[in-house]
Amino acid sequence: MKNRLNLLINLLFPVLLVTLAQWIDFRLDFTQDQRYTLNPSTIEILETLDRPIKIEVFLGGKLPADYLRLLGEIKGLIQSMEAYSNKIFIEYIDPYEGASNSAELINEMNEYGISPEYILSEKNQALEQIVIFPWAIVNDGNKTFRIPLITNKLGDSRQEKINRSIAQIEFKFFDAFFKLNSKQKKKLAVLTSHGTSSNKKITDLMKDLQQYYKLASFDMKALEKDPIKTLENLNMFQLLVISNPKNTFSKEEKYIMDQHLINGGKQLWMINPVAINQDSLFNPGGNAVASTIELNMSDIFFKYGFRLEKNLVKDLYCAPIVLATGTQNQTQYLPIPWPYYPLVQPTNHPIGNGISNLWFKFPSTIDTLKSTAKKTVLVTTSDFSQKVKAPINIQLNEASEKLIPSSFNQPSQTLGILIYGNLLSAFKNRIKPFKLDNHAEQGESEMIIFSDGTLAENQLEKGNPLVLGYDKWTNNFYDNKVFLKNSIHYLMNDHELLKIRNKSISIPIFDLESVSQKSNRWRITILILPLLLIAGIGTIFFKYRKSRYSQ
Repeated sequence: MKNRLNLLINLLFPVLLVTLAQWIDFRLDFTQDQRYTLNPSTIEILETLDRPIKIEVFLGGKLPADYLRLLGEIKGLIQSMEAYSNKIFIEYIDPYEGASNSAELINEMNEYGISPEYILSEKNQALEQIVIFPWAIVNDGNKTFRIPLITNKLGDSRQEKINRSIAQIEFKFFDAFFKLNSKQKKKLAVLTSHGTSSNKKITDLMKDLQQYYKLASFDMKALEKDPIKTLENLNMFQLLVISNPKNTFSKEEKYIMDQHLINGGKQLWMINPVAINQDSLFNPGGNAVASTIELNMSDIFFKYGFRLEKNLVKDLYCAPIVLATGTQNQTQYLPIPWPYYPLVQPTNHPIGNGISNLWFKFPSTIDTLKSTAKKTVLVTTSDFSQKVKAPINIQLNEASEKLIPSSFNQPSQTLGILIYGNLLSAFKNRIKPFKLDNHAEQGESEMIIFSDGTLAENQLEKGNPLVLGYDKWTNNFYDNKVFLKNSIHYLMNDHELLKIRNKSISIPIFDLESVSQKSNRWRITILILPLLLIAGIGTIFFKYRKSRYSQ
C-alpha cells in the first residue's frame, strides 16, 4: 500500500503540476523600471480588441548582438500582450528567406515603405555591411500600419539607439492598436485662409494625423458675410491648427477665433511676428530684410496672457546651413553653423519628454504676461542666446564669420508655451463686431503657441514633400514631427499616447573602450583562474588523504 502511495505521489503529482502549469500564466517583474509590466492603457486596449490582429516582425536574418537583444525584448513584450488578449497572432519573418537577390529584395521592401538599415559590423578584422529591415506590420484585415522598430536620435551611439528603441516598443505597438481600434475619430481643422502654409508644405504632418483624426480644411473667408455660420462651423472642430499665417485678421475673424477658444475649442498657433523672405536670402545678393508682420492679433494674445516680441533669436547651439565655396569644378558644399536656426530642447513636460532637438528657423521670443490663464513653457533656446530687434538686414555671409561665444550672453529664451485654464474673452467689456446671442465672457480651454511659423513645414524634393524634420541639405533628422504630434494629442485629450511614449527604461551601457583596454586581462583571468581553482582543490584533497591514510 505504501509503495503504491509513493508511486502515485512520485508519478502523478509531477504530471498534474506540468499540466496545470500550461494553463496558468504567472509572471513576476523584478526589474527596477518595470520593463516587462504593461501600461494600464495598453492592457485596456488589448482587452477591448474585437477582431484578430496579425503582427509580422521583419527583424530577422543575420543580426548583430545588439539587434538580437532588441528582438528578444520585442518577443518578451508580445508574450506579455498575448496574456491579455487571444486575438493577437504573431509571425517572425526572415526577409532573406527565399530571396535570390539582395538588391531586388531591398527595392521590393522599399516599395512597401519598409526601408532597410545598413549596419557596419567588424568580423575577422574586416568591416562587413549587414542590411536588415527593423520593421513590423500590424493588420486587422481592414487597416494596415507599419511600425519602425528603431528610434533614431541625432548623436546616439548604436547602443544608445537600441536602448531608446527598446524603451519605445510598447508605445509603438499601442499606437498601432489605438489607430486600429478608433471607431469614431475626433475632428481637427486646419486653417487655409490668411496666407497659411500651403498644402504641400504640411503634407507629411497631415498624412500622419489622418490616421488618428478626421481632418478638414477651414477657410474663414468662405462665408465672410455670415460670421455666425462661420463660428458654428468652427465650433464643430475640437482643434484648429494655424500654420504660418501672413495676412491680417479682421475684427470679425478675431471674434470668431476668440469665441471658439472660450467655448472650449483648442488652438495650435505656429506664427512669426517677424517675416523674412528666405528666397531673397539665397539669391546672388545673399541678403534679406527681416521686418515685422502685422496680423492684428496682438491685443487678443495680450488678453490671453502672452506677447510675441518683434525680434529674432540667435543661438550658439544651432543647426547648420549649407553654403557653396569655390568655383566650377572646385565647388564644395559645406555645412556651416547658422545661429538664426536654433536647435532647441523641449522642457520637462509630457509633450516634450524624450524628444530630441527641434529645428526652429528665424524664431522670436514669447513674453508671458499676468492673466487668469496658467502658462507652461514648452520650448526654450540654450543659455547662450542673443536677441536682435527687427527690422534687420540679414546677410548670408554672416555664416562664414566666426561665432564669438561672448556675444551670445543672454539666458534661454521662450519659443513655445502652453496656455490653459480659465481664459477671459478678449472682447469682454468691448464692442462686439457682430451680435452673438450666446456670447461667452470666459471659459476653460487650452492653446499652444510657437514663434516659428515654419515649424510644421516639410521640405520639397522635385515638388514632392519630404518627411517633416528632415533637412535634405545636411541629411539631418530633427524631432519636429513627433513634437507637433504630441502637442496635438495633448490638445485633443489623447493623453494616454503621451504617457506610454514617455516610459523610461534604464539599461546599462557597456563602456566599450574600457572593455577593449581590459580584454586581455579578462582573457588571462578566465584562462588561469579555473586552473588555479582545480589545483587548489586537488592540493586540499591530496593533503586530506595523506593526513588520514598515511598512518
